Amino acid sequence: MTNLLLVLAVLDIASMTTLIIIYRIPPLSRRLQATAVVQRYWRPGWPDLRTMIKPLVLVLMGVLLGLTYLL
Repeated sequence: MTNLLLVLAVLDIASMTTLIIIYRIPPLSRRLQATAVVQRYWRPGWPDLRTMIKPLVLVLMGVLLGLTYLL
Protein backbone atom coordinates (compact mmCIF):
# COMPACT_ATOMS: atom_id res chain seq x y z
CA MET A 1 0.00 0.00 0.00
CA THR A 2 2.85 2.36 0.83
CA ASN A 3 4.47 1.72 -2.55
CA LEU A 4 1.22 2.53 -4.33
CA LEU A 5 0.87 5.81 -2.42
CA LEU A 6 4.45 6.74 -3.24
CA VAL A 7 3.92 6.01 -6.93
CA LEU A 8 0.74 8.11 -6.92
CA ALA A 9 2.61 10.95 -5.19
CA VAL A 10 5.40 10.85 -7.78
CA LEU A 11 2.86 10.85 -10.63
CA ASP A 12 1.08 13.78 -9.00
CA ILE A 13 4.30 15.76 -8.73
CA ALA A 14 5.17 14.94 -12.35
CA SER A 15 1.77 16.10 -13.58
CA MET A 16 2.04 19.35 -11.60
CA THR A 17 5.50 19.96 -13.03
CA THR A 18 4.22 19.37 -16.56
CA LEU A 19 1.31 21.76 -16.05
CA ILE A 20 3.62 24.46 -14.68
CA ILE A 21 5.96 24.06 -17.67
CA ILE A 22 3.00 24.37 -20.05
CA TYR A 23 1.85 27.48 -18.16
CA ARG A 24 5.27 29.14 -18.26
CA ILE A 25 5.75 28.65 -22.01
CA PRO A 26 2.81 30.36 -23.81
CA PRO A 27 3.57 28.94 -27.31
CA LEU A 28 3.44 25.45 -25.83
CA SER A 29 0.08 26.24 -24.25
CA ARG A 30 -1.28 27.53 -27.57
CA ARG A 31 0.04 24.48 -29.41
CA LEU A 32 -1.61 22.18 -26.87
CA GLN A 33 -4.89 24.08 -27.22
CA ALA A 34 -4.75 23.57 -31.00
CA THR A 35 -4.48 19.77 -30.84
CA ALA A 36 -7.41 17.77 -32.15
CA VAL A 37 -8.07 15.98 -28.84
CA VAL A 38 -8.38 19.22 -26.88
CA GLN A 39 -10.56 20.81 -29.56
CA ARG A 40 -12.86 17.78 -29.59
CA TYR A 41 -13.48 17.64 -25.84
CA TRP A 42 -13.08 21.30 -24.82
CA ARG A 43 -16.46 23.00 -24.63
CA PRO A 44 -16.90 26.55 -25.98
CA GLY A 45 -18.16 27.89 -22.64
CA TRP A 46 -15.12 26.69 -20.71
CA PRO A 47 -12.25 29.10 -19.98
CA ASP A 48 -8.96 29.01 -21.83
CA LEU A 49 -6.65 26.09 -21.06
CA ARG A 50 -3.96 28.38 -19.71
CA THR A 51 -6.31 29.93 -17.15
CA MET A 52 -7.34 26.48 -15.92
CA ILE A 53 -3.79 25.40 -15.07
CA LYS A 54 -3.57 27.29 -11.75
CA PRO A 55 -6.74 25.71 -10.29
CA LEU A 56 -5.62 22.28 -11.54
CA VAL A 57 -2.27 22.66 -9.79
CA LEU A 58 -4.10 23.73 -6.63
CA VAL A 59 -6.32 20.62 -6.77
CA LEU A 60 -3.31 18.39 -7.43
CA MET A 61 -1.56 19.97 -4.44
CA GLY A 62 -4.54 19.01 -2.29
CA VAL A 63 -4.31 15.45 -3.63
CA LEU A 64 -0.63 15.39 -2.76
CA LEU A 65 -1.36 16.60 0.76
CA GLY A 66 -4.00 13.88 1.11
CA LEU A 67 -1.54 11.24 -0.06
CA THR A 68 1.04 12.56 2.40
CA TYR A 69 -1.53 12.35 5.17
CA LEU A 70 -2.24 8.71 4.26
CA LEU A 71 1.45 7.87 4.44
